[in-house]
Amino acid sequence: MTPTIVKTREAHDFLALVPQLAGFQPERSVVLVAFRGNRTCGALRFNLPEPDLARTVLRRLATSIVGTLCKIEGVDAVVPVLYTDERFADVPGIPGERFAEILGRRAELSGFLVRDSLCVAADGWGSYLDPACPASGRPLSAIAESPVNRDLPPEAHRELATLVSSADLPKVDVDLRERCARRLVRYESLGSHVPDAPDLPELVAMVGDILDPVATAEAALELDPAELGAGEAATLLFLLKSPARRDQVMLQIAFGVEIGRATHAINQRYAEIQRETGRSMDDIVAEEQAGFGDKRDLAQTGNLLLGSVSRRPDPERVERGITLLKMLVAVAPKRVRPAPLCMLAWLSWALGRSSVAGIFIDQALAIDPEYGMARLLLTVVSAGHLPEWAFAVPDSDAG
Repeated sequence: MTPTIVKTREAHDFLALVPQLAGFQPERSVVLVAFRGNRTCGALRFNLPEPDLARTVLRRLATSIVGTLCKIEGVDAVVPVLYTDERFADVPGIPGERFAEILGRRAELSGFLVRDSLCVAADGWGSYLDPACPASGRPLSAIAESPVNRDLPPEAHRELATLVSSADLPKVDVDLRERCARRLVRYESLGSHVPDAPDLPELVAMVGDILDPVATAEAALELDPAELGAGEAATLLFLLKSPARRDQVMLQIAFGVEIGRATHAINQRYAEIQRETGRSMDDIVAEEQAGFGDKRDLAQTGNLLLGSVSRRPDPERVERGITLLKMLVAVAPKRVRPAPLCMLAWLSWALGRSSVAGIFIDQALAIDPEYGMARLLLTVVSAGHLPEWAFAVPDSDAG
């Protein structure tokens, strides 16, 4: 893919571009815009610390933030941008000045050129490196009226939401939710009406085998979420009740059908071991982790789930998957929402949207505080861990 080149000559033009680089409209955030030479190569977003934190705490936060920047290969310069609800009118100097100074110094000590250091406040914007910045700030209208907003190529322009609104669910008809719930209960009750019927996990596996979860996931990605029917929604939600199916569909959305087939084959192997031995999936996985058996299949799936590979997900597929899953959550009964919510969290994290992921994780845990994947994702996101592919140099930028 040929990179889009947008030249900005003035600081307010650059600020008009930052939300497009970040993929959302930042609020109460620190955004580090990274450069390789004269070109931007990424934007990292962090929570803006409270202004009254102790200086030692701010130093630790700055060290952690710059440490993340250090992981991006080839970066030699940076522009920190602080987005704050504070006002120029209410503080001496520029809002956030104390943390901006600490952050800029830490970046320079780590070998980065700080090209500029900017603030977007509630009533104006300014540069921390501009001694002539007015006490009232410069007008926000300069950002809104920048020609960058008009001249950005259509293929590079994205409709932007805030972090919170990025997690909003679509509005759905009450009748659709009720029909989906009835259909789902019908699927779940199949086993209770058949002598010697399998329990729910086995029933999910059987239905998954009949439906072919790989083909089902691909077909679902082609659906118009706005046209999702109650039967289609209930079928997908029933499949996703199985953690193995949930992870397979999630990885397939991110990496493509071949990964879906490979993950499905791994799941089938584990299911066969379960049927032959009567042991639980947890016991089988624990045994492989302890060194008894072949770890290669487990490692392949685990490395993808934990982002321990440089291969990038397909962003277009991920965005389609997110739209579909939001619709699924919106129509789903509350009790089955944790699975698609965790999928939304992981897919958001895969695109570098950890803050959005955190919203979905909180929603899943509010429904089921013991839901395993939600607890795992909470650990990953809370630690500030990002997938390795976030730091890999795209082919278009290499060389």
